[in-house]
Amino acid sequence: MDTRLGDALALARQRAGLSQEEAAEAVGLNRVVLSYYESGRRQPSLGTLLGLSRLYGLSLAALLEGLEGPEGPKPASEILYRAAPRVLAGRARIGIQRFSELLNAYVEILEELGGKAPGRGRSPFSPVRARAGRRDAARLARSVRELLGLGSGLIDDLFRLVDEHVLVFSLSLGSDLTSAPSGLFYNHPLAGFCVVVNSDMTLGRQVFTLAHELAHAFFHSQDVDVWISMPGARAEGERFADLFAGELLVPGEALARLIDELEAWEDIADPVMVVHLQRHFGVSYAALLVRLRQEKLITPEQYEALGRISPSTLAKRLGYPVNPADLGDYELAPLDRFPDRMLRLFRAAIVRGVVTLGDAAETLGVSVEDVLVLLEQPEAGASERRVLQDLEGAARVE
Repeated sequence: MDTRLGDALALARQRAGLSQEEAAEAVGLNRVVLSYYESGRRQPSLGTLLGLSRLYGLSLAALLEGLEGPEGPKPASEILYRAAPRVLAGRARIGIQRFSELLNAYVEILEELGGKAPGRGRSPFSPVRARAGRRDAARLARSVRELLGLGSGLIDDLFRLVDEHVLVFSLSLGSDLTSAPSGLFYNHPLAGFCVVVNSDMTLGRQVFTLAHELAHAFFHSQDVDVWISMPGARAEGERFADLFAGELLVPGEALARLIDELEAWEDIADPVMVVHLQRHFGVSYAALLVRLRQEKLITPEQYEALGRISPSTLAKRLGYPVNPADLGDYELAPLDRFPDRMLRLFRAAIVRGVVTLGDAAETLGVSVEDVLVLLEQPEAGASERRVLQDLEGAARVE
């Protein structure tokens, strides 16, 4: 029996850094069946070959030829695997491979639509000094807030807020953070600044991780193109990124000022006040508690007592909307895993016939029904149309 295809499958899997068990699980196969394919004892279907080629970051033609394609830039996955400070678990490798595929698709579709990939990202800030501390983090967080047009106010949705500057993906990298990153930064040679946030964490941790990775993008990218945030990463850089993330989400000076402005009868150790303050900054209850503790505005005993409160229940009783990050278990909608810029690109590609609905769904790993949401143009109701008509009258539109 001809074993050339089997050899090509085995070689591609090994280059992707996956075991047979990890690769089989990723495409819905039994490990023994995959071993039969790699030994040439069985022939895989075309659908299985397509699934394996996507997993390994190859075109089907390159997989069938047993090659990685012509010499050129290394795939993002290979660069990221090598940059990891320790061996990555299989789930993390599969998530990084998925990230690599999505970046390739983004650049290809952008160019097919006549656009030009932005190229390697350049930070508008100077690199941070090696031993930067809390004061540096606070100062630089203020600078980034100014760049984002925030001042000291609320962050409504950090993922969408930074979309103009960084492509942010929320992808599964594994729940065991001893062998999987909480997040990573990659300055892609064509797509520019990119961040992956591990979606297997709680939503509050994901928001903090995004803020953490922004520190690497803005203040470490002058020296490195890749930063994998996991045990073993450079301690000084990680410490600065943690300090920066806290200050970006809840500026210490603004927090202290708000507390000083409280009425004499209001107590910061009252959970009602914590819920009120978290709305000012647009963060989770847990994030506000951590910042209060970091800034030594509450005692350890108060921190413990406040941590036993249900913020979602209290918010409802006070008439506040519940912050999704306070719920613990929170499932991202399928399309919320991708940057807004990428979704707008896919929408334009579908409308112009560059890709089909099925191709878009397959590339993004979502259903056709999910992709159809991108194309919806819901009709305005009578009251909504009246808003436009009233403004037309005031503006004298002819």
